[in-house]
Amino acid sequence: MKDLIEDERTIAQKRKIGSETCNLLLLALLVAILVQQFILNVPFAHYAAEFICFFGACSYLLIRNLTSGNDLYSRKNTGFKLVIINSLVCGFTICVVTGIANYARYGENAPPNLWLFTSLITFLCGTAGAFLSFSLLYYLNKRKQQNIENALDEEEDKL
Repeated sequence: MKDLIEDERTIAQKRKIGSETCNLLLLALLVAILVQQFILNVPFAHYAAEFICFFGACSYLLIRNLTSGNDLYSRKNTGFKLVIINSLVCGFTICVVTGIANYARYGENAPPNLWLFTSLITFLCGTAGAFLSFSLLYYLNKRKQQNIENALDEEEDKL
């Protein structure tokens, strides 16, 4: 039998295509969830499979990257700043999505002050929750990177 040797560039390109496909599928699942929930107003049971698949895949990717030692915050100077920026963006996104959903459900029946107050509380809670989540990820990532660095230092000291 003839052994086939694949070029490293070909393997890297195939992996990149697979990764991009995964990202596109996750984006499509998220869009399907949002459309079914906010535009079509279907019950959760109708899009539960997409919801489980999306958050299951995201959780798997996150846990797998953390346990593999891949640095999620590769920039040393902007690590925690990125946590704050991501938290603010996440809080704003949650605020906008829930604001649109509430407006679609309740229309103009609520007074404008209530919309503003509800949006502000949603933004603050969403930002705080995202900050706690991103901070935990930052801590776990930093700890894993430190463990890898310590193991490499110990290995280098033995040589």
